Amino acid sequence: MKRKLISVASITVLICVVLGNIVACTPTPTTEFELTISSTAGGNVTTPGEGTSTYDDETVVNLVAEAGEGYRFVNWTGDVGTIAYVNYYSTTITIDSDKSITANFEPEPPPTPEVEYKITGTASQVDVTLNNATGGTEQYDNVSVPHTYRFDTFSDWFLYISAQNQGEYGSVTVTIYLNGGVVNTATSEGAYVIATASYSRL
Repeated sequence: MKRKLISVASITVLICVVLGNIVACTPTPTTEFELTISSTAGGNVTTPGEGTSTYDDETVVNLVAEAGEGYRFVNWTGDVGTIAYVNYYSTTITIDSDKSITANFEPEPPPTPEVEYKITGTASQVDVTLNNATGGTEQYDNVSVPHTYRFDTFSDWFLYISAQNQGEYGSVTVTIYLNGGVVNTATSEGAYVIATASYSRL
């Protein structure tokens, strides 16, 4: 009877050891999450692409958004808590739950026009008057001819220029250029004549 008890105890220990090894060798299930990516008009997400993909928990996914012609990238919106830089087109997102994000684009602003004017002619000196749409007026007396002026920035929508001959004879020509091209020109000739030219973006 004593021998049987020992054998049963041995078998019990063996079973426990085998079962313990099986449990220890069983891999831990991997947690997976879905990442859904979309974009607004004006561009797309090139890396990893748009749509829904599945990733393991804690995966770091590269994100690259590309703007189309005439558009620029703005930011990432949605589940952006683990995006490294939400305002940068190239960044990363860490997957720790199901996420849905959007790459946003907007039209590029129109370039600031390059505006300049030139005063030429046979007159030696002129008085120059500048007016803009907001009511600003600038006066320059006894300006030598020829004369050229380029605005560093011209954000207004209207410009008016007059140049008055300060001599008894000669001609005065006022020319306005936009991005290198002539938009308006006018010529007057004689004593104290005035030449005027204007530019409007409307």
